[in-house]
Amino acid sequence: MIRATLDVNVLASGFPAPAGVPAQLIDSWTDLAYELVISEHILEGLARTWRKPYYQQRYSPGRVQQTLALLRTGATLVTPVATVRGVAADEEDDLVLATAIAGDAGFLVTGDRYLQTLGRYHSVVILSPRQFLEVLEDEAGNEA
Repeated sequence: MIRATLDVNVLASGFPAPAGVPAQLIDSWTDLAYELVISEHILEGLARTWRKPYYQQRYSPGRVQQTLALLRTGATLVTPVATVRGVAADEEDDLVLATAIAGDAGFLVTGDRYLQTLGRYHSVVILSPRQFLEVLEDEAGNEA
């Protein structure tokens, strides 16, 4: 099964949205199309993001708590490896990349353009949400 780490930006926009690529990626995860690998660092970033006024108008505190609980129980929770430093433009992104490596994820899915330009870091392929959706669609087509 495909293992992937979704960056905070993808998760934060995907859960509240009724449609769109990030929402489709969340639906694919809940349909067991891939295994989601996350860390406490990602969960904390997600909680912080959803406390911003933009999201507070779109995603209630109750839904935030339900979603965080779902992620804690349904996703694979790992501790990021400490060896990723100075790869991304900021330390936060290094920790997300470290999460993918620690969880043996084949993909890091992010909206961060700088990370996307890396293309790959060790065994982790770095893709945009749309590119990862195409990977999932190809995988589903191959299984049919």
